[in-house]
Amino acid sequence: MKTNILSKNIKNIFLSNGFDMVGFTNAKDIPDFNFLKSWISNNNHAEMKYLEDERRQQNIKKLNLNFQSVISCAINYNTIDKNINSKSSKENNKAWISRYALIDDYHKIINKKLKSLMEIIKLDYCEDINYKIYVDTGPLLERAYSYQSGLGWFGKNSCLINKDLGSWFFISEVLINKKLEYDQPVKDMCGSCTKCIDSCPTGAIVDNKKIDANKCISYLTIENKDTIPSNFLKKIGNNIYGCDICQEVCPWNNKKAKIKNNFNWNLRDFFVSPELDKILQLIETQWDEVKIKSPIKRAKKRGFLRNILIAMGNSKNSYYKPKVQKYLKSDDKILATTAKQAILLMES
Repeated sequence: MKTNILSKNIKNIFLSNGFDMVGFTNAKDIPDFNFLKSWISNNNHAEMKYLEDERRQQNIKKLNLNFQSVISCAINYNTIDKNINSKSSKENNKAWISRYALIDDYHKIINKKLKSLMEIIKLDYCEDINYKIYVDTGPLLERAYSYQSGLGWFGKNSCLINKDLGSWFFISEVLINKKLEYDQPVKDMCGSCTKCIDSCPTGAIVDNKKIDANKCISYLTIENKDTIPSNFLKKIGNNIYGCDICQEVCPWNNKKAKIKNNFNWNLRDFFVSPELDKILQLIETQWDEVKIKSPIKRAKKRGFLRNILIAMGNSKNSYYKPKVQKYLKSDDKILATTAKQAILLMES
């Protein structure tokens, strides 16, 4: 099949089955390999040792000589109105869970969807096509290849931003053994705006497009398995899983972000701006049920409880004090220490 026809068919099939953007680039060396190496050497990745895998800094053809092209896909995951955000939740003394975690875990959903679409393409258009799917599941710089495929530009907060979608979207890649009609990177349209940098409570955006994970609330509340460093406790605020602040203030999200209506993400309403005592009780008593198909399982039960205790401390609401105090006697040292931290926050 001719390259242009195969390219057109792939885009048509993907866009008609829930994906919002599709772009193509060839398997090539990209500048991001050197950026990643420098970023890691400066320990900006904190304790995320899996990012040190050297395969992330290699050309795709070193992973498999047969792969010639990358199909980059984007799918909008936004399921709530932009006026429902971490700031509005904080003003109402409620907790905040990052938008992407309000729904089913995207990894398996997108992987299954991509596999089914690639099998259609293989059956109907190109039977000798071979492919490998990445949905944040392997040593591939997915964000970088999505940029090369023209899906968006890197914002100052390092997120991929698209002029029609904003940044509330998941990306995924499919490597294939065929040449395609390649797209080109798009223009950076952030201009002189620094809202994301100015709004980050912990100063995690240490340079244009550069994040120090050691300071990032998303890292601290999800990937970090220890206690929260004392200098970040107040700054975490009401964020009990992840952080959306740098995206919430982005003008492109305020102007362009749309609610996804043509895809079932299975929104968990009880995760949207939950009452602190209610979410605490839910995690304490129903963790094994709540974590099923949910991204929140990555923080584990202890991490989620730790984050809630800190948010209770930051609320300054004495109503939560007895609920925090019971953890002072916990056999779990991290939770016991966090309870002490939360009491001090509440009383300060």
